[in-house]
Amino acid sequence: MRKLIIKARRKAFGLFSAHRYSTKHSEGLNFEELREYQVGDNVRRIDYKITAKTQKPFVKVFSEEKELNIVIAGFFDYKTYFGSKMLKSEKMLEIISALSFGAIKSGDKVTLELFEKKDFLFKPTKDFGAIFSALFKFDLDCIETKIDYEQKLLSLMKHKKNSVLILVSDFFFYSKTLKKLGSKFDTYAVIVRDRVEEDPTVLNGMDIINPLTKQVCEADFTEKYKTKLLIEDTKKFDIFKHSNIRYMKLYTDEDILRLRRIFG
Repeated sequence: MRKLIIKARRKAFGLFSAHRYSTKHSEGLNFEELREYQVGDNVRRIDYKITAKTQKPFVKVFSEEKELNIVIAGFFDYKTYFGSKMLKSEKMLEIISALSFGAIKSGDKVTLELFEKKDFLFKPTKDFGAIFSALFKFDLDCIETKIDYEQKLLSLMKHKKNSVLILVSDFFFYSKTLKKLGSKFDTYAVIVRDRVEEDPTVLNGMDIINPLTKQVCEADFTEKYKTKLLIEDTKKFDIFKHSNIRYMKLYTDEDILRLRRIFG
């Protein structure tokens, strides 16, 4: 784990590109730039004149120049203890580490809330050493853990309205609380998946074990599984879009620098 966290710190300095500002939904902020519309952007920020000229949707980006509290919430349970190239839980910790170091580098405070067998809550800090120490103490022991996502998401509502909230999970769950979080905070969702779990037919004929029940059975997945997952994900992504939650998916075999797409 130490090597993973140290590696994440090195990559953190290339992850944030002057991401010192929080894109807000309220009026009266400083205009920063015009850029092409991205999934999760507030449609009320669309500049229709530029959109008409370019035939591509452009949005106005406003910024608030002040210290931010970046709340990073990670959700670790038995489903994240899986991976063909790298465990999802390990990739999530790498992402959380990099985002924490990157935010501190940008001059902002970081609050960590890592939900697992034992919830790990770390108060706001701008100290690299404190984050290092905190992450080293985090015990990645989620193989037999089942968490109440609704309860954990609701607990995040306690943070101040001007916080930036980053959710890191495999998002194999549905929650109406996501809408509440998206309306209160400047919210981002990082979806961590393994390619095999989105096409598990490659496991057919192999023995697989349920980490909660310890039951072993022979894998026998059909195309219906893939279709059902696609439908469920589409509904979830629609919630993100309508809740102004910017999101992206990162697979366990991908470089975390791809996160620059929404944080850079």
